[in-house]
Amino acid sequence: MDRADLAWEPIHLADPDGGNYILWPHLPCIESPAELRPKGDWSAIAILASSEDIWRWEQESSEDKKNPGAHLAAAMASGTSLGRYLADITTLDLKGVSIPDPEPMRLVDSYPSSKIFPLEPPSDDPEWADLMVEHADQAAKASNLIALLGTGRRWRKARSEVIPQIAVHPHADSEMGAAAASAAAWWREEQRTWKNDLDLKRDTRQMSRLRGAMAQIRSDEPASTILVPIHQSRLKRISEVLSMWPDVEIVGGGV
Repeated sequence: MDRADLAWEPIHLADPDGGNYILWPHLPCIESPAELRPKGDWSAIAILASSEDIWRWEQESSEDKKNPGAHLAAAMASGTSLGRYLADITTLDLKGVSIPDPEPMRLVDSYPSSKIFPLEPPSDDPEWADLMVEHADQAAKASNLIALLGTGRRWRKARSEVIPQIAVHPHADSEMGAAAASAAAWWREEQRTWKNDLDLKRDTRQMSRLRGAMAQIRSDEPASTILVPIHQSRLKRISEVLSMWPDVEIVGGGV
């Protein structure tokens, strides 16, 4: 995986066929300071998740209101890389650490008039299902399982390596910087099992769907803008893949 430039400012890209994208970086499971949130107007919001994921997030959000922190505690106890990340950031002085991811949910809830486009295909999409099966096969290989034994050491090394890549921003304090380092370590760990260009296939398919979303709304509004919230560690890679301008995949109506 290419190392990410850990930036706090959005990347703006213009589609060659018309329309603009705002790729906005945020940290997973952390409420962003108001000063770091995107400004301006947009016609639609595109989420790097499936419609099933968005439905699940809404259910988790509803459940969390009844039992605050339950999903966060369960994830922390899971023994996964996400649990390790959450254990890191809950020791910091941060606002709004929670599951589901608060920033995508805030956008979905705060802009009900915006169309919401899921960029991950549904689970019954044959091509996507084949990709997920191929990834699962890779992840299950003995070499990957044995490598998990060194997670703690890799994690500490990754956090140290990415610190120089964290952009300075007047509204990103040292606590946010520490969280950014842990988020980058988490994403790097998550990507270890995406080999043989499977990650490129995944990202290209999602960006094809993003261009499809733009094609749909552009027919009604030529100067359309789509806001895409992205985990900070994915910002550079996603901007690079989108800039390849993959073929358009029509995604149907926005949620």
